Amino acid sequence: MATMKNQQIRRGALRIVSLAALGIAALAGCANRDGALEAPSAAAAQYRIAGSLGELLEDGEVVLIRSTGVVGGTEELARAPLAGGEFELNGELQQGGVARLSVRDADGNGKGSAQLILEAGDIQVEYAGGVAGLRASGGPYHQQVIASWEDSEAYRDALAAYRDIMEQRKGAEEGDEGYQALLDESWERYRALQDVRSTALRAIAESDNDPLASLYALQLGGMGGEQALARLAELQLQGGLGEHPALLATRSRITQGIQMRAASQAMKQGARVEDFSSTGLDGANYHLADSRANHDYTLIEFWASWCGPCRAENPNLIATYGNYKPKGFDIFAYSLDDDRDDWAQASEEDGIPWINTSDLLAYASPVPEQFGVLAIPMNFLIDSQGMVVAKNLRGEKLDQKLAELIDGAPLVAAEESDGMPIRVPPD
Repeated sequence: MATMKNQQIRRGALRIVSLAALGIAALAGCANRDGALEAPSAAAAQYRIAGSLGELLEDGEVVLIRSTGVVGGTEELARAPLAGGEFELNGELQQGGVARLSVRDADGNGKGSAQLILEAGDIQVEYAGGVAGLRASGGPYHQQVIASWEDSEAYRDALAAYRDIMEQRKGAEEGDEGYQALLDESWERYRALQDVRSTALRAIAESDNDPLASLYALQLGGMGGEQALARLAELQLQGGLGEHPALLATRSRITQGIQMRAASQAMKQGARVEDFSSTGLDGANYHLADSRANHDYTLIEFWASWCGPCRAENPNLIATYGNYKPKGFDIFAYSLDDDRDDWAQASEEDGIPWINTSDLLAYASPVPEQFGVLAIPMNFLIDSQGMVVAKNLRGEKLDQKLAELIDGAPLVAAEESDGMPIRVPPD
């Protein structure tokens, strides 16, 4: 999850991705497989992305990004203003492939995004409504890899069913009669919608008809884990893709994802945490070993300025910190920001009083890799010996655990969440 300045699109786009889909970066070509597009003349190939999004947003900007070879890492390719709901983005196609067009309002808040295959020629983006969101249409690879399932009858039927249940949920609140049944049904229909997508992408990934199309399908989640690595090896040797940059980047991301998932699973209750050091906003170097040695319990908190759920949790942490700091509790935070100004501003706005560090390498840092942090917010409660006591404690669950450990109160709730955190690095 790597980073250079401006590699991450910040300020709040909420998304969910699976490990199978880690590695959306891609390069595409129409004629040869070394990443270069053949043009009929010496002029460089051009792309044009345009759209009219007035129903979604009148003013703001659009940003074209693609993933790098590190989990969570992105790079910006281009941006253009959105005025009166319309935009046009033109550029020279240095390398094509899977990319994402993100739409943001004037305050930088994410309003949606569309995946596309960046190719020479025209690409259109439209707003298809609150459930379908943004949708792109473009060249032959986009139509083959993405539009093929988006235009299918099975996908349209699944989308209509999902749209219907979401309409029924409007105005319903937790505690209302029938609310839980609607919620369960909406998840079932959402999974059916995603099944159409994943089935189509897997078929393309497994197909020998077009190695580049298979590669792009892998980047979009057609396969994951060791299966994806095996298929990439086949494409590299038998498919003739060789050292194709998109293949190398995808392999790197998937390999790192596998390693980090293993690290996350190993970092369970009773595991020993390896100490690390990091730099605070004040420029001082802080050591986890010092914090745990001077406190009975330390919460290692992973967060970032662009993570809405992380920021929403900070008031709860401040209250817990104020209550239990005098009783032997400490918080050692590590930010996954790559921009110091963003990190500093968020820290000041939220009034963070605890140890607050970062190396500004985001997911390229060895620290989140050590803990297997694939999504945030995530935290680990350790004792003075560095042993993990609990993981992913939020809100009252953290208070209840500390009350049990420090105040001797009986445990009245589950110690930790078994689910993954709900915020992932922006792509």
